[in-house]
Amino acid sequence: MHALIFCSVQFLLAVTWTLYVACLPQLAAQAGIARAHVGWILLMDQVIFIAMDFALGIAADRVANAMRRLGGWILALSAVSALAFVLLPRSTSPWLLLGLTALWAATSSALRAPPMVIIARRMRATAPSLLVGSSLLGIGLAGAVAPMLTAWLRDASPLLPFMAASAALVAAVVALRWVEPAGARVGADAAPAPLASAALRRVWLLFAAVWLLALGFQVHTTVNSAPAYLRFVSSAELVRMTPAFWIGFALCVLLPAAPVLRRYPPYVLLLAAAALGAMSLFAFAAASSLGVILAAQCLAGGMWGIMFGSAANAALDAGHVGREGMFTGLVFAVLAVAALMRIAMVTSGAAKSAPLASLMPWLPAMAWSVGALLLAVFVSANLPYLAGRARALRQQAGAG
Repeated sequence: MHALIFCSVQFLLAVTWTLYVACLPQLAAQAGIARAHVGWILLMDQVIFIAMDFALGIAADRVANAMRRLGGWILALSAVSALAFVLLPRSTSPWLLLGLTALWAATSSALRAPPMVIIARRMRATAPSLLVGSSLLGIGLAGAVAPMLTAWLRDASPLLPFMAASAALVAAVVALRWVEPAGARVGADAAPAPLASAALRRVWLLFAAVWLLALGFQVHTTVNSAPAYLRFVSSAELVRMTPAFWIGFALCVLLPAAPVLRRYPPYVLLLAAAALGAMSLFAFAAASSLGVILAAQCLAGGMWGIMFGSAANAALDAGHVGREGMFTGLVFAVLAVAALMRIAMVTSGAAKSAPLASLMPWLPAMAWSVGALLLAVFVSANLPYLAGRARALRQQAGAG
Protein backbone atom coordinates (compact mmCIF):
# COMPACT_ATOMS: atom_id res chain seq x y z
CA MET A 1 0.00 0.00 0.00
CA HIS A 2 2.79 2.44 0.89
CA ALA A 3 4.57 1.79 -2.40
CA LEU A 4 1.35 2.30 -4.37
CA ILE A 5 0.65 5.64 -2.69
CA PHE A 6 4.15 7.01 -3.27
CA CYS A 7 3.96 5.81 -6.88
CA SER A 8 0.55 7.47 -7.36
CA VAL A 9 1.73 10.83 -5.99
CA GLN A 10 4.66 11.04 -8.41
CA PHE A 11 2.62 9.64 -11.31
CA LEU A 12 -0.09 12.27 -10.89
CA LEU A 13 2.45 15.05 -10.35
CA ALA A 14 4.17 14.09 -13.60
CA VAL A 15 0.80 13.90 -15.37
CA THR A 16 -0.01 17.47 -14.32
CA TRP A 17 3.29 18.60 -15.87
CA THR A 18 2.41 16.75 -19.10
CA LEU A 19 -1.02 18.39 -19.18
CA TYR A 20 0.54 21.78 -18.53
CA VAL A 21 3.16 21.51 -21.29
CA ALA A 22 0.63 20.15 -23.78
CA CYS A 23 -1.88 22.93 -23.10
CA LEU A 24 0.51 25.83 -22.48
CA PRO A 25 0.40 27.17 -26.08
CA GLN A 26 -3.41 27.21 -25.90
CA LEU A 27 -3.40 28.79 -22.43
CA ALA A 28 -0.87 31.42 -23.51
CA ALA A 29 -2.91 32.37 -26.59
CA GLN A 30 -6.03 32.63 -24.45
CA ALA A 31 -4.19 35.00 -22.09
CA GLY A 32 -2.81 37.12 -24.93
CA ILE A 33 0.76 35.78 -24.92
CA ALA A 34 2.38 35.05 -28.27
CA ARG A 35 3.31 31.44 -29.01
CA ALA A 36 6.94 32.48 -29.43
CA HIS A 37 7.08 33.28 -25.71
CA VAL A 38 5.91 29.83 -24.51
CA GLY A 39 9.50 28.58 -24.27
CA TRP A 40 10.41 31.45 -21.98
CA ILE A 41 7.51 30.58 -19.67
CA LEU A 42 8.90 27.05 -19.44
CA LEU A 43 12.30 28.52 -18.60
CA MET A 44 10.68 30.54 -15.81
CA ASP A 45 9.14 27.34 -14.46
CA GLN A 46 12.53 25.62 -14.31
CA VAL A 47 14.12 28.57 -12.49
CA ILE A 48 11.35 28.34 -9.89
CA PHE A 49 11.83 24.58 -9.59
CA ILE A 50 15.57 25.03 -9.04
CA ALA A 51 15.05 27.47 -6.19
CA MET A 52 12.03 25.81 -4.59
CA ASP A 53 13.23 22.19 -4.76
CA PHE A 54 16.28 23.14 -2.72
CA ALA A 55 14.40 25.52 -0.39
CA LEU A 56 11.54 23.10 0.33
CA GLY A 57 14.01 20.27 0.83
CA ILE A 58 15.65 22.27 3.62
CA ALA A 59 12.22 23.25 4.96
CA ALA A 60 11.18 19.58 5.03
CA ASP A 61 14.19 18.76 7.21
CA ARG A 62 13.22 21.47 9.66
CA VAL A 63 9.55 20.50 9.70
CA ALA A 64 10.52 16.86 10.25
CA ASN A 65 12.54 17.94 13.29
CA ALA A 66 9.81 20.15 14.72
CA MET A 67 6.63 18.20 13.95
CA ARG A 68 5.42 14.64 14.38
CA ARG A 69 4.23 14.45 10.78
CA LEU A 70 5.26 15.96 7.46
CA GLY A 71 2.13 14.93 5.60
CA GLY A 72 -0.09 17.78 6.80
CA TRP A 73 2.46 20.39 5.73
CA ILE A 74 2.83 18.73 2.31
CA LEU A 75 -0.96 18.48 1.93
CA ALA A 76 -1.45 22.20 2.63
CA LEU A 77 1.05 23.18 -0.07
CA SER A 78 -0.43 20.60 -2.46
CA ALA A 79 -3.90 22.08 -2.01
CA VAL A 80 -2.58 25.53 -2.96
CA SER A 81 -0.78 23.99 -5.93
CA ALA A 82 -3.94 22.19 -7.08
CA LEU A 83 -6.03 25.35 -6.81
CA ALA A 84 -3.54 27.33 -8.89
CA PHE A 85 -3.44 24.54 -11.47
CA VAL A 86 -7.24 24.36 -11.78
CA LEU A 87 -7.40 28.13 -12.29
CA LEU A 88 -4.84 28.13 -15.12
CA PRO A 89 -7.40 27.41 -17.89
CA ARG A 90 -9.41 30.43 -16.68
CA SER A 91 -6.50 32.86 -17.07
CA THR A 92 -7.50 35.77 -19.30
CA SER A 93 -4.50 38.06 -18.88
CA PRO A 94 -0.74 37.55 -19.21
CA TRP A 95 0.00 38.52 -15.62
CA LEU A 96 -2.69 36.24 -14.21
CA LEU A 97 -1.34 33.29 -16.22
CA LEU A 98 2.25 33.98 -15.17
CA GLY A 99 1.27 34.50 -11.54
CA LEU A 100 -0.73 31.27 -11.34
CA THR A 101 2.03 29.37 -13.17
CA ALA A 102 4.65 30.66 -10.73
CA LEU A 103 2.47 29.76 -7.74
CA TRP A 104 1.77 26.28 -9.10
CA ALA A 105 5.44 25.62 -9.90
CA ALA A 106 6.61 26.84 -6.50
CA THR A 107 4.11 24.85 -4.43
CA SER A 108 4.32 21.67 -6.53
CA SER A 109 7.94 21.35 -5.38
CA ALA A 110 6.48 20.15 -2.07
CA LEU A 111 5.83 16.82 -3.80
CA ARG A 112 9.40 16.12 -4.86
CA ALA A 113 11.99 16.23 -2.06
CA PRO A 114 9.66 16.31 1.02
CA PRO A 115 8.09 12.87 0.37
CA MET A 116 11.62 11.47 0.23
CA VAL A 117 12.15 12.86 3.74
CA ILE A 118 9.07 10.92 4.88
CA ILE A 119 10.64 7.77 3.45
CA ALA A 120 14.00 8.45 5.09
CA ARG A 121 12.78 9.63 8.49
CA ARG A 122 9.45 7.93 9.10
CA MET A 123 9.61 4.65 7.18
CA ARG A 124 12.98 3.17 8.03
CA ALA A 125 11.19 0.05 9.26
CA THR A 126 10.16 -0.72 5.68
CA ALA A 127 12.49 -0.89 2.67
CA PRO A 128 13.37 2.74 1.86
CA SER A 129 14.99 1.87 -1.46
CA LEU A 130 11.77 0.13 -2.56
CA LEU A 131 9.67 3.19 -1.67
CA VAL A 132 12.09 5.52 -3.49
CA GLY A 133 11.95 3.23 -6.52
CA SER A 134 8.16 3.11 -6.33
CA SER A 135 8.03 6.92 -6.33
CA LEU A 136 10.19 7.05 -9.43
CA LEU A 137 8.15 4.28 -11.04
CA GLY A 138 5.26 6.74 -11.02
CA ILE A 139 7.36 9.17 -13.07
CA GLY A 140 8.19 6.41 -15.54
CA LEU A 141 4.57 5.37 -15.96
CA ALA A 142 3.57 8.99 -16.53
CA GLY A 143 6.32 9.31 -19.15
CA ALA A 144 5.00 6.22 -20.93
CA VAL A 145 1.45 7.59 -21.22
CA ALA A 146 2.54 11.18 -21.94
CA PRO A 147 2.62 10.89 -25.78
CA MET A 148 -0.92 9.49 -25.91
CA LEU A 149 -2.13 12.03 -23.37
CA THR A 150 -0.58 14.88 -25.35
CA ALA A 151 -2.17 13.67 -28.58
CA TRP A 152 -5.56 13.40 -26.90
CA LEU A 153 -5.36 16.94 -25.52
CA ARG A 154 -4.71 18.61 -28.86
CA ASP A 155 -8.41 19.09 -29.55
CA ALA A 156 -9.77 18.98 -25.99
CA SER A 157 -10.54 21.69 -23.48
CA PRO A 158 -7.95 21.65 -20.69
CA LEU A 159 -10.42 22.54 -17.92
CA LEU A 160 -11.76 19.05 -17.18
CA PRO A 161 -8.37 17.26 -17.38
CA PHE A 162 -6.81 19.90 -15.13
CA MET A 163 -9.58 19.51 -12.55
CA ALA A 164 -9.47 15.70 -12.65
CA ALA A 165 -5.68 15.53 -12.32
CA SER A 166 -5.66 18.05 -9.47
CA ALA A 167 -8.40 16.25 -7.54
CA ALA A 168 -6.66 12.89 -7.96
CA LEU A 169 -3.32 14.34 -6.87
CA VAL A 170 -4.80 15.87 -3.70
CA ALA A 171 -6.49 12.55 -2.93
CA ALA A 172 -3.14 10.76 -3.29
CA VAL A 173 -1.47 13.26 -0.95
CA VAL A 174 -4.30 12.76 1.58
CA ALA A 175 -3.52 9.03 1.42
CA LEU A 176 0.17 9.79 1.88
CA ARG A 177 -0.61 11.75 5.03
CA TRP A 178 -2.83 8.93 6.26
CA VAL A 179 -0.15 6.23 5.94
CA GLU A 180 2.70 8.34 7.34
CA PRO A 181 3.67 6.99 10.77
CA ALA A 182 4.10 9.52 13.54
CA GLY A 183 7.69 10.40 14.33
CA ALA A 184 9.08 11.39 17.66
CA ARG A 185 9.30 15.13 18.20
CA VAL A 186 12.95 16.09 18.24
CA GLY A 187 14.94 19.26 18.35
CA ALA A 188 16.83 20.60 15.37
CA ASP A 189 20.10 19.50 16.87
CA ALA A 190 18.95 16.12 18.15
CA ALA A 191 20.40 14.29 15.16
CA PRO A 192 23.90 15.61 14.64
CA ALA A 193 25.66 15.16 11.35
CA PRO A 194 28.17 12.32 11.14
CA LEU A 195 31.73 13.05 12.15
CA ALA A 196 33.85 14.54 9.40
CA SER A 197 36.06 11.46 9.35
CA ALA A 198 33.03 9.29 8.58
CA ALA A 199 31.24 11.62 6.18
CA LEU A 200 31.21 11.44 2.42
CA ARG A 201 33.93 13.43 0.71
CA ARG A 202 33.72 15.38 -2.54
CA VAL A 203 29.94 15.17 -2.61
CA TRP A 204 29.98 17.80 -5.36
CA LEU A 205 31.22 15.06 -7.72
CA LEU A 206 27.96 13.18 -7.17
CA PHE A 207 25.83 16.20 -8.04
CA ALA A 208 28.03 17.12 -11.02
CA ALA A 209 27.59 13.56 -12.30
CA VAL A 210 23.81 13.71 -11.76
CA TRP A 211 23.70 16.98 -13.71
CA LEU A 212 25.55 15.44 -16.67
CA LEU A 213 23.36 12.34 -16.60
CA ALA A 214 20.22 14.49 -16.42
CA LEU A 215 21.42 16.72 -19.28
CA GLY A 216 22.05 13.66 -21.43
CA PHE A 217 18.61 12.33 -20.54
CA GLN A 218 16.92 15.64 -21.39
CA VAL A 219 18.60 16.02 -24.77
CA HIS A 220 18.13 12.37 -25.66
CA THR A 221 14.41 12.09 -24.86
CA THR A 222 13.15 15.50 -26.01
CA VAL A 223 15.54 16.49 -28.82
CA ASN A 224 17.08 13.39 -30.37
CA SER A 225 14.51 10.62 -30.02
CA ALA A 226 11.74 11.85 -32.33
CA PRO A 227 14.02 12.61 -35.33
CA ALA A 228 15.62 9.17 -34.95
CA TYR A 229 12.23 7.46 -35.02
CA LEU A 230 11.04 9.56 -37.96
CA ARG A 231 13.80 8.07 -40.10
CA PHE A 232 11.83 4.80 -40.03
CA VAL A 233 8.19 5.59 -39.14
CA SER A 234 5.63 8.23 -40.05
CA SER A 235 4.66 11.02 -37.70
CA ALA A 236 1.31 9.29 -37.11
CA GLU A 237 3.13 6.22 -35.75
CA LEU A 238 5.45 8.24 -33.54
CA VAL A 239 3.08 8.12 -30.56
CA ARG A 240 3.50 4.32 -30.44
CA MET A 241 7.30 4.47 -30.47
CA THR A 242 8.18 7.18 -27.96
CA PRO A 243 7.11 5.24 -24.82
CA ALA A 244 9.97 2.74 -25.41
CA PHE A 245 12.41 4.69 -23.22
CA TRP A 246 9.90 4.93 -20.36
CA ILE A 247 8.91 1.28 -20.63
CA GLY A 248 12.56 0.40 -20.01
CA PHE A 249 12.62 2.89 -17.13
CA ALA A 250 9.53 1.37 -15.51
CA LEU A 251 10.86 -2.17 -15.90
CA CYS A 252 14.21 -1.43 -14.26
CA VAL A 253 13.66 1.32 -11.69
CA LEU A 254 12.76 -1.21 -8.98
CA LEU A 255 15.62 -3.60 -9.79
CA PRO A 256 18.03 -2.23 -7.13
CA ALA A 257 15.48 -3.25 -4.48
CA ALA A 258 15.15 -6.78 -5.86
CA PRO A 259 16.56 -9.50 -3.55
CA VAL A 260 18.87 -10.84 -6.25
CA LEU A 261 20.58 -7.46 -6.65
CA ARG A 262 20.53 -6.30 -3.05
CA ARG A 263 23.57 -8.48 -2.38
CA TYR A 264 25.60 -6.02 -4.49
CA PRO A 265 26.58 -2.64 -3.04
CA PRO A 266 24.44 0.21 -4.44
CA TYR A 267 27.47 2.01 -5.83
CA VAL A 268 28.33 -1.04 -7.97
CA LEU A 269 24.86 -0.95 -9.55
CA LEU A 270 25.14 2.80 -10.09
CA LEU A 271 28.48 2.52 -11.88
CA ALA A 272 27.34 -0.44 -13.96
CA ALA A 273 24.14 1.38 -14.99
CA ALA A 274 26.07 4.52 -15.95
CA ALA A 275 28.49 2.53 -18.11
CA LEU A 276 25.77 0.45 -19.80
CA GLY A 277 23.63 3.55 -20.26
CA ALA A 278 26.44 5.41 -22.03
CA MET A 279 26.99 2.43 -24.35
CA SER A 280 23.26 2.25 -25.12
CA LEU A 281 23.22 5.93 -26.12
CA PHE A 282 26.23 5.44 -28.39
CA ALA A 283 24.36 2.50 -29.97
CA PHE A 284 21.25 4.68 -30.37
CA ALA A 285 23.22 7.45 -32.10
CA ALA A 286 24.82 4.97 -34.51
CA ALA A 287 21.70 2.83 -35.09
CA SER A 288 20.75 2.03 -38.67
CA SER A 289 17.48 0.17 -38.05
CA LEU A 290 14.29 0.68 -36.05
CA GLY A 291 14.89 -2.50 -34.06
CA VAL A 292 18.28 -1.29 -32.82
CA ILE A 293 16.78 2.09 -31.92
CA LEU A 294 13.98 0.49 -29.89
CA ALA A 295 16.37 -1.88 -28.10
CA ALA A 296 18.79 0.98 -27.32
CA GLN A 297 15.91 3.11 -26.08
CA CYS A 298 14.64 0.43 -23.70
CA LEU A 299 18.15 -0.22 -22.37
CA ALA A 300 18.87 3.51 -21.95
CA GLY A 301 15.55 4.01 -20.15
CA GLY A 302 16.24 1.07 -17.86
CA MET A 303 19.70 2.33 -16.99
CA TRP A 304 18.35 5.84 -16.35
CA GLY A 305 15.81 4.31 -13.97
CA ILE A 306 18.59 2.56 -12.01
CA MET A 307 20.77 5.69 -12.03
CA PHE A 308 17.95 7.99 -10.94
CA GLY A 309 16.89 5.66 -8.13
CA SER A 310 20.49 5.10 -7.01
CA ALA A 311 21.20 8.84 -7.03
CA ALA A 312 18.09 9.56 -4.93
CA ASN A 313 19.06 6.85 -2.44
CA ALA A 314 22.65 8.12 -2.37
CA ALA A 315 21.37 11.62 -1.59
CA LEU A 316 19.24 10.29 1.27
CA ASP A 317 22.22 8.36 2.57
CA ALA A 318 24.56 11.37 2.27
CA GLY A 319 22.08 13.50 4.23
CA HIS A 320 21.37 10.94 6.95
CA VAL A 321 20.43 12.07 9.56
CA GLY A 322 18.97 15.57 9.41
CA ARG A 323 19.80 16.72 5.86
CA GLU A 324 17.88 14.24 3.71
CA GLY A 325 15.61 16.97 2.35
CA MET A 326 18.49 19.28 1.49
CA PHE A 327 20.37 16.60 -0.44
CA THR A 328 17.35 15.20 -2.29
CA GLY A 329 16.24 18.77 -2.97
CA LEU A 330 19.64 19.31 -4.56
CA VAL A 331 19.12 16.25 -6.78
CA PHE A 332 15.79 17.58 -8.05
CA ALA A 333 17.25 21.08 -8.42
CA VAL A 334 20.11 19.68 -10.52
CA LEU A 335 17.54 17.87 -12.70
CA ALA A 336 15.76 21.20 -13.17
CA VAL A 337 19.05 22.87 -14.16
CA ALA A 338 19.50 20.23 -16.86
CA ALA A 339 15.93 20.78 -18.09
CA LEU A 340 16.49 24.54 -18.13
CA MET A 341 19.61 24.14 -20.26
CA ARG A 342 17.79 21.89 -22.73
CA ILE A 343 14.82 24.28 -23.01
CA ALA A 344 17.20 27.23 -23.44
CA MET A 345 19.06 25.45 -26.25
CA VAL A 346 15.82 24.69 -28.09
CA THR A 347 14.09 28.03 -27.45
CA SER A 348 17.09 30.12 -28.47
CA GLY A 349 17.72 28.02 -31.58
CA ALA A 350 21.21 27.08 -30.41
CA ALA A 351 20.44 23.37 -30.82
CA LYS A 352 20.12 23.92 -34.58
CA SER A 353 23.11 26.21 -34.96
CA ALA A 354 26.21 25.02 -36.81
CA PRO A 355 28.42 24.34 -33.76
CA LEU A 356 25.82 22.25 -31.89
CA ALA A 357 23.69 20.66 -34.62
CA SER A 358 26.30 18.09 -35.59
CA LEU A 359 27.14 17.42 -31.94
CA MET A 360 23.58 16.93 -30.64
CA PRO A 361 23.17 13.25 -31.66
CA TRP A 362 26.29 12.36 -29.66
CA LEU A 363 25.86 14.80 -26.76
CA PRO A 364 23.77 12.47 -24.54
CA ALA A 365 26.26 9.60 -24.89
CA MET A 366 29.20 11.89 -24.14
CA ALA A 367 27.42 13.44 -21.16
CA TRP A 368 26.64 10.01 -19.70
CA SER A 369 30.23 8.86 -20.31
CA VAL A 370 31.70 11.82 -18.42
CA GLY A 371 29.04 11.40 -15.74
CA ALA A 372 30.08 7.77 -15.32
CA LEU A 373 33.72 8.85 -14.92
CA LEU A 374 32.79 11.40 -12.25
CA LEU A 375 30.79 8.74 -10.42
CA ALA A 376 33.81 6.43 -10.53
CA VAL A 377 36.01 9.15 -9.01
CA PHE A 378 33.38 9.85 -6.32
CA VAL A 379 33.11 6.16 -5.42
CA SER A 380 36.90 5.78 -5.37
CA ALA A 381 37.23 8.74 -2.99
CA ASN A 382 34.62 7.30 -0.62
CA LEU A 383 35.07 3.54 -1.02
CA PRO A 384 35.67 2.70 2.68
CA TYR A 385 32.63 4.74 3.77
CA LEU A 386 30.38 3.34 1.00
CA ALA A 387 31.45 -0.23 1.68
CA GLY A 388 30.74 0.23 5.39
CA ARG A 389 27.32 1.71 4.72
CA ALA A 390 26.50 -1.14 2.32
CA ARG A 391 27.38 -3.70 5.01
CA ALA A 392 25.32 -1.83 7.60
CA LEU A 393 22.30 -1.70 5.29
CA ARG A 394 22.56 -5.43 4.54
CA GLN A 395 22.73 -6.19 8.25
CA GLN A 396 19.75 -3.92 8.92
CA ALA A 397 17.76 -5.63 6.15
CA GLY A 398 18.71 -9.05 7.54
CA ALA A 399 17.68 -8.04 11.06
CA GLY A 400 14.37 -6.71 9.75
